[in-house]
Amino acid sequence: MKHLALFLFFPLLIYANHLTAQSIGEQYDYFVNKAELSIIDGNYKQALAKYNEAFTETGIEFGIDLYNAAVCAHKENDKEQFFLFANRLADRGVGVKLFERKVFEDYRGSRAFLKIKKKAEKIMQKNLRANRQYLLDLDEFRKQDSVYNKLRLTKYRDSWELPDTLEVLFRNNTINLFNYIKKNGYYSEKKLGFDTTLGDCKDDFKLPSIVFLHYLEMGKDRSLQNEIKEMYISGMKNGEIKPVFLTHDIEMGNRVFNDIGNYVFNIFECEIYRLRKIPELDKVNKSREMYLQGSLDDYRKKLVFRYCCNNDFEFHYSIISSPVSKEDYFYTASDVIGKVKDCSVK
Repeated sequence: MKHLALFLFFPLLIYANHLTAQSIGEQYDYFVNKAELSIIDGNYKQALAKYNEAFTETGIEFGIDLYNAAVCAHKENDKEQFFLFANRLADRGVGVKLFERKVFEDYRGSRAFLKIKKKAEKIMQKNLRANRQYLLDLDEFRKQDSVYNKLRLTKYRDSWELPDTLEVLFRNNTINLFNYIKKNGYYSEKKLGFDTTLGDCKDDFKLPSIVFLHYLEMGKDRSLQNEIKEMYISGMKNGEIKPVFLTHDIEMGNRVFNDIGNYVFNIFECEIYRLRKIPELDKVNKSREMYLQGSLDDYRKKLVFRYCCNNDFEFHYSIISSPVSKEDYFYTASDVIGKVKDCSVK
């Protein structure tokens, strides 16, 4: 019995030390990844357990994860947990429309559910009002960037170099946004008090992420690019930014970030393809770990689930499709990993 106790103790100790060595954001992402993989396997009870661990062990909650936890509870017919997560989701200011999705139709006659819907709308409107000036300020930076980018794509489309004046304006606008965020806080879900990816307000305004993306792609000030990069990494590790929301910024900003290998996936003729051979796979997976992106294999599973399965969950994993110029080579070098159910989905 003593030997059995020791046998069980050491693996638990190693597991505990592993979590302790991780940042709070990495711990949260670890549990959520397990929850999402359980959803893919259809094990909603296990997914609920992992979501609960994520929320209780780290004190972090993202609206998208509360939503998926609520859907898991619904599918398990666990009304107590469903109302618990739905209520906490309402606290994220998602508005009323989210709760009118078909997956929640069984609760439409419930007084408790009606109360949750009213609360969700009230909190969203309250926090929109509280952040009105902040959002207007952020939008000015985005508008300025849009002007510069339009000039880049029209008047200077065939130029190798931008005029010095335009380059300086581009850089200064990015620096001003960066400094504004340093002073006033990053436009995270926690800062705004509402979910910007799920809720009714997601189409009411545009966040200025495109400003940073453009500078990561085309800027010349390497120091500024690295500051943006460090802001993102820090935000993911401290649990302020959900890593999946930065996946394409990392992917497209590959002049600054290390390669995370998302290019191996492509959608062509309504099927998902994956390159058969991936150069420097170990290096790619280390980069993915550094940026809290999970393994390529887990990413594959989530992409297939998102694109190829009818489901009620929110999986914000997507593919930036690339044109296929040499079809014979493409078919030879790639494997089909899924048939896309709705070819209009991006």
